[in-house]
Amino acid sequence: MTLDDYMMSEMLEQPDVLRRILANPQIEALANFLQEEDIEHLILTGSGDSYCAAWYGSILGNEVCPKLQISHYAPFEYVNYTQSNQKNAALLGISVSGGTLRVLEALRYAKKQGLKTISFTDNPKGKVAQESDKAVFLSTSPIEALQISSYETEDAKNYTGYHHDVAQTKTYLGNIAALSILMAHISPNTDVLMEDITKAFEIIPKVIAQKENFLNAGKEMVKAADRVIFVSSGANRPTSLFGAYKMFEFTIDGYYADIEEYCHTKYFITNKKSSVIFIAPDSVSLSRSLEIEPVLRELIETKTLILMNEELSKEEITNSIPLPLPSTQVLSPLVFTIPVEFISYSLAKTCGFNTNTFRGGQETEKYVSGSFKTIRQSKMQY
Repeated sequence: MTLDDYMMSEMLEQPDVLRRILANPQIEALANFLQEEDIEHLILTGSGDSYCAAWYGSILGNEVCPKLQISHYAPFEYVNYTQSNQKNAALLGISVSGGTLRVLEALRYAKKQGLKTISFTDNPKGKVAQESDKAVFLSTSPIEALQISSYETEDAKNYTGYHHDVAQTKTYLGNIAALSILMAHISPNTDVLMEDITKAFEIIPKVIAQKENFLNAGKEMVKAADRVIFVSSGANRPTSLFGAYKMFEFTIDGYYADIEEYCHTKYFITNKKSSVIFIAPDSVSLSRSLEIEPVLRELIETKTLILMNEELSKEEITNSIPLPLPSTQVLSPLVFTIPVEFISYSLAKTCGFNTNTFRGGQETEKYVSGSFKTIRQSKMQY
């Protein structure tokens, strides 16, 4: 790693990010605000990685907060195609940069409907924070870094809001960590969950210490990178979608699938130039993965990898990496996010992409300029 290997440095920074988030008093204050306002329905929204975080937040919340109805939507869908019960409701918009216009539009629409509006962001100067009733600043990045970018063309250099202009990792983990703490404080089992979350955070450095295993896995996939498919079920479905999004950010074809739906759909586009990564935190998902994986490896000649719970590895399993996981299974995405990040980085690096910039250096300025026009200059109804 060189001193200016930005993506790697952000991945290694994640334990520090988690310590800051665990100590952030704004998250518990937000939970108190929701309870004081008698919120019965919490709607989570975000775009890109933040959509994955919103999805995970709804899965976690619906498991640990039985008295609170929790939904997640893409912001465009929420504004234009959703008719939800607005009584005693709040919208939580997630935007790392604080400048995602569709998230801002969702917040404005929600406010117009009489909802309370809250946000998770890194940017206190962003409109998302300024137009929310309550904003939580996650501090995954230095505030001054959010105001500049490394791009050069007129439109692209205005696409600011991130520490480095690379595929994001620490910001996603920061969001799902903050959502975990928020749900714990809303839950009737706050003390137990907070203890489990703290222990989960303590596992992260141990998993990062296994980075050579993940980097080697990424290197081995280089000849099978025509399409990379992340397969999981339960709380890790957003993890698989996040993995596919990382592939897109390096112009690699990425897919995600529920473990059973994979057999009925994306199995048919799997070939010897494909890699399939199974995420198996429990005995049920591991058992099903072990039925599917040999067929792919032996019959289709696919490159396979199983990311699994180390407590289930009673005997050696082909092409697997055992990981320590939290005792509360719904928190396992906090851990599985780590190997997905390192594998994505390693695969891109081995394929010859520039991991220090968006799209791996492939026509970066043109595509970022397009992103600015389609995302930051898009018209809003509200």
